[in-house]
Amino acid sequence: MISTLSNISLKKALLLFIVCGFLLYGNTLTHEFALDDAIVITQNDFTKEGFSGIWKQLSNDQFVGFYGQKKELVSGGRYRPLSMVMFNIEYEFFELNPTFYHLMNVLWYIFNGFLLYYALKLLFQNQLSKNYRLLPILAALFWFFHPVHTEVVANIKGRDEIMAFSLLLIALIFFIKYLSNQKAIYLFALVGFYFLSLLAKENAITWLAIFPLVVYFFRNKYWKKSISPLALLLLTAVVWFYIRYSVVGGGISNVADNLMNDPFLESTIAEKYATIVFTLGKYLQLLFFPHPLTFDYYPKHIPIVGWANPWVLLSLLTYIALIVISIRGIINKKLYAFAILLFGITLSIASNLLFPIGAFMNERFIYVSSLGFTLILSYYLLKFAPLFVENKSKTNSAIVISTIIILSLYSLKTISRNPVWKNNFTLATNDAFISKNGAKSNVMAGGQLLEKAQEATNFREKNELLERSIYHLSRAVEIYPEYVDALLLMGNAQWEFYQDASKAMPYYQRILSINAENENAWKNIDVILRQNKNVDYNIQAYSQLINYNPAREKNYLYLGRLYGQQKNDLNKALDIFQQGLKIAPNSYELLSNMGTVYGLQGNYASAVEVLEQAAKIQPNVAKVHIDLGLSYYYLGQLEKAKTEFDQAKQLDASINRSQFPI
Repeated sequence: MISTLSNISLKKALLLFIVCGFLLYGNTLTHEFALDDAIVITQNDFTKEGFSGIWKQLSNDQFVGFYGQKKELVSGGRYRPLSMVMFNIEYEFFELNPTFYHLMNVLWYIFNGFLLYYALKLLFQNQLSKNYRLLPILAALFWFFHPVHTEVVANIKGRDEIMAFSLLLIALIFFIKYLSNQKAIYLFALVGFYFLSLLAKENAITWLAIFPLVVYFFRNKYWKKSISPLALLLLTAVVWFYIRYSVVGGGISNVADNLMNDPFLESTIAEKYATIVFTLGKYLQLLFFPHPLTFDYYPKHIPIVGWANPWVLLSLLTYIALIVISIRGIINKKLYAFAILLFGITLSIASNLLFPIGAFMNERFIYVSSLGFTLILSYYLLKFAPLFVENKSKTNSAIVISTIIILSLYSLKTISRNPVWKNNFTLATNDAFISKNGAKSNVMAGGQLLEKAQEATNFREKNELLERSIYHLSRAVEIYPEYVDALLLMGNAQWEFYQDASKAMPYYQRILSINAENENAWKNIDVILRQNKNVDYNIQAYSQLINYNPAREKNYLYLGRLYGQQKNDLNKALDIFQQGLKIAPNSYELLSNMGTVYGLQGNYASAVEVLEQAAKIQPNVAKVHIDLGLSYYYLGQLEKAKTEFDQAKQLDASINRSQFPI
């Protein structure tokens, strides 16, 4: 088996990765869209334009197609058009059929694994002793099977990671080929594929440091020949940066104003960097022991910690040791030094050390970096196996058995983790119990359970789902009291469960205390108060709500209607409408309702005055002409009344003209 693997042909290697790829990720083909798939596919207007939306993807920030406008949500913006263009092409043929998108992810991942093996085989060609012939295939397989990649492969949005790394590996292959044979085609291919990798994801920029390391560690005799391609790679990066800057702008800044987009918002500088060191240690833990896995590494699953925290100190000491070891290895051009540098350099861009990325950490951030780990794992497996056995035959057996054990454990974890990514419901309700202190997973679980409850027809099932929803939303609010999404959903869940506005309103009011113009909170408030049967409570609520946002005209409108329609207190209704008109003097709704009140009071002259103003604002609404016609009629101005009734009939053909007195 050792001989077979070490001398495996490219065709057989490709077949091996195909079989292993479907073995590991075949169970994702029945999955739905989940998590950030909404941003890049299902709710992205540009993606759903198919071919005609491709230019929009190329000429806009990645979030514009989702939000409908450019938003400063993350530092430096996001420009990853290549995967977005792929989604446009796939949508053109398959629309929102998730099976095909998942199949493409699996195929790209298989291609990625095969390219990794081929690149490592070229890289280590004539560089390793006989005992390390297995290193390229072992490192590629360990990387391919590692469970930390489930987020990237099982979540369609992870395509950007897969494409970027695949294109980088192709660029690396042509780089190596060019060093030994200076063909122009290799140079053009190197530049082209590196440019495409940058368009796939910005983290490809870190490979400007990796390519020179490849020369230093493995092709040092070609260092003079490497100058031209390295200079062209730098120039390519400059061109890419110019294009990116032209599209999304530049600059590194902290644009977030809430804890979910800036997890360090409530921390001191010392706590920020201590927490970053903590997360760097967490990455190492996930590589050595990938359990448990979760999509939620947001506040406060990852806690804000200080330098006295023992895990921070352990992480710090570990990285210091890695730096010292790598320095010693650099001098002697050791493989482990290259692996450590590869790990550190490719992770740096997502570490929060250089600039804020809007999250503590994520498993996808070590998609490329994990190669450094698997290189070291493979190297030391091959190095130490002979030390524990007596002869070559047993050494080979030890290597095979160790490899089978590692790949089997990785497979079990990967295959069992994949079903969690089936859809938002399975993902959220599973990971909320892993990230028990994670506000993001708890609010997502609460929201998904609430949606299920709203769809349920069985009363008992509905209440059970609502109770579970309220549990998770309570956790989210407890973890992060200013979490607007959690407060909004909690208000909704309270209303669904109790059908009592007094249970839901406190959560909406907390949102208004944070942002008095939050449209979602106001929309939900209006809905539940319209359905709430307690008129006195509704009047009290709107009276208080005016204090949150005195400039919101609907508060005066609904409060006035409550006094007029429910309490028959026309004078109070009139007073409320007049207060509203001081804020919004051109409000059609306030003017027309005030006209109705004047009409009910028999004050037709005042009714005409305000209704004429309303008709100027909304001349094509039949009702205002009817009310105006009636007011003119009771004032004895019959010609004007007839004109208004005729106008109403012209605007609404369904009106029975004979119902009017003239």
